[in-house]
Amino acid sequence: MYKILPFLLIFFTSACGSKTVKQDIPAWINNPEQGAVGSSTTHVRGRHYQEDLAISRAREKLAAQLGVEISSVQTINERVINDKAYVTSDKQISQSIKNQEVKAQVRATWHDTQRDELWVWIYPIN
Repeated sequence: MYKILPFLLIFFTSACGSKTVKQDIPAWINNPEQGAVGSSTTHVRGRHYQEDLAISRAREKLAAQLGVEISSVQTINERVINDKAYVTSDKQISQSIKNQEVKAQVRATWHDTQRDELWVWIYPIN
């Protein structure tokens, strides 16, 4: 009886482990057909800024697909003081548009709750 007890304890503790829920990733993330996809992880200033950053990244990709010249430079500074991290980010985008206007609309969004990553799919409109 005492020889079986350790095996029973291992069996019951492994059966009570936490289960992770797998989210189904939308097909448009890997294959946006027409348009472009952008994403953003957790933003220091909240969900609204996270969404704006994802849309901005998608717009950059869409404009590049449509022949607009884009130059994007991002500087990230990270400072750690007494086990606290301070992160600042500065992004500069310059575009060269030659008689072309790029308009886009959000087609779909998806929030990966496990990684807190927001995905945005945009497509061009006339």
